Amino acid sequence: MAKFDDALIKLEKTFRYQGNPPSNETEYDAMKSNITDAPTWTEVKNTMDNLPDTETVKASAKAKLIAGEALTEEEANTIVL
Repeated sequence: MAKFDDALIKLEKTFRYQGNPPSNETEYDAMKSNITDAPTWTEVKNTMDNLPDTETVKASAKAKLIAGEALTEEEANTIVL
């Protein structure tokens, strides 16, 4: 799943689109009519920027599992979902 999708889920927005997610404001503006109560590009971009890097979280979870340490909820979700 793309960070754009994760950001909209975090913002609790319903959406649908085909193809690649938008990577800039112009692309977003062209498709935002498919998002219920669409947030601004700035809101989406800020949310994407604040999402953790999935690969880093996965690596952390793997290291903790190997060491027998407890995982954070985010780490567990990254592995399971």
